[in-house]
Amino acid sequence: MCNLLRYFTGLLTVVSACAWQLSAQTFPVSGTQIDVDLLGNIYILNGEQNTLRLLSKENTIIREVGGSGWQNEQFDRPSGIWARNGIDVFVADFGNHRIQRFDRQLNYISTLSTRDSDNPEERFGYPCDVAMSRLADLYICDTENSRIVMVNGVNRAQLTFGGFGGGKGRLQNPSRVKLGPKDFLFVLDAPRVLVYDSFGNYVRELCEGLLKKPTSLFADQNSVVVLDGNLMYCFDLEVRPAGTLPVSSLVANDPDQVRSMTFSNGRLYLLVANALVILPDPRAALVEQGLEKNE
Repeated sequence: MCNLLRYFTGLLTVVSACAWQLSAQTFPVSGTQIDVDLLGNIYILNGEQNTLRLLSKENTIIREVGGSGWQNEQFDRPSGIWARNGIDVFVADFGNHRIQRFDRQLNYISTLSTRDSDNPEERFGYPCDVAMSRLADLYICDTENSRIVMVNGVNRAQLTFGGFGGGKGRLQNPSRVKLGPKDFLFVLDAPRVLVYDSFGNYVRELCEGLLKKPTSLFADQNSVVVLDGNLMYCFDLEVRPAGTLPVSSLVANDPDQVRSMTFSNGRLYLLVANALVILPDPRAALVEQGLEKNE
């Protein structure tokens, strides 16, 4: 851990010296989670108001669905959203123990719920996040059983991991699940981020002992980013430390007010209290600094 801390500290000195003269755009938005698809459409989930909004890449509201309830298009404290591929939008409908699926225009498609299944290996309850793999498998944060449930493309629960008997990979309070480099799964289980392969085998803890209070996690095929207080830690496609950046250098808001983050099409999206902040994606520069450090 000490070597890793020294590594990140060295990168922080270099990156901070650049002052990150990034031009931020700020828009008034209220929400708790965000995702952006490959077309630039922005999806804002508000778990406090039980709504889901679709915004254009120009940040105008195209459509809103939701309201409190258990009918289709209604929510009870929705907690997670996945909309990366420009086709599907999945919402972890926490209090209703289900995943709702929409198309990219927020037309309702279907519901996935297994809490009443006779097979305990299929059940999930109070889902707080969802992510889809390149093979169309869904990975669901099952907070009721403190594990991850993998549902295949024909809506059958095929695999569970991180639950009782998981050894070092035992989850205590999973809150986010993301798919990243090498098709590894990254699970935010504060104060840890645990790494699994696509079959649910535990790989390791990400930056073991370094994180204090991580609150947000992002991963794609090229990198992993963890938000921990005022610091944004970045890992490259080999899941090696690539750099770190003070959040206070990006937004004027208190870093503790950042509720959710995502990256898409060369932009970083930060959802803070009552606002959406959009800036140029800093990951490429961070990874470049990391490569120089490794050399």
